[in-house]
Amino acid sequence: MILPPRKPINNTMSYFDLLCAKAQPFIPEATLVFTGYDELVEKYVSLSDLDSSGNVEMAVEFNAWAEYFANVSNYIQNQYLDAETDKLQAFSAASLTFSEKNVSAGDRKANTEADVILARKKRNALKSLYDALEAKREFCDKVFYQCKHNCIEMSERAAANGRK
Repeated sequence: MILPPRKPINNTMSYFDLLCAKAQPFIPEATLVFTGYDELVEKYVSLSDLDSSGNVEMAVEFNAWAEYFANVSNYIQNQYLDAETDKLQAFSAASLTFSEKNVSAGDRKANTEADVILARKKRNALKSLYDALEAKREFCDKVFYQCKHNCIEMSERAAANGRK
């Protein structure tokens, strides 16, 4: 089986790790912790569809991770929406500072202001992380249902073999 590289950035971090690192300075009150998730995915990749207890264990673990990603994602979404509001406020204030009469001239100059640029970078970092968290949550949901399906299928096979 050919799998994608785990840590493609200088062999030390994944793209998800990079997104977390970029967003972390903008949310100092919350630490982004995903310890154990990579190992769980490795365990899943090597799981046999016929391993009943392994599929049950994976279903439980991925369901828990799906909830965790959803909780973190909701928090990041809140911060992202607040950052969008802050960005609009900073842009409007800078635009008015540069030109109260000519909106387009004020807007062009506002886009060069350090506060506006920082507000955009914060918004971008949080939006990117939010999207990545949602993708991980969806992956966890899919794995949960696959493992659940494997368990049901094995149970049905066992029942059919017992009837013979």
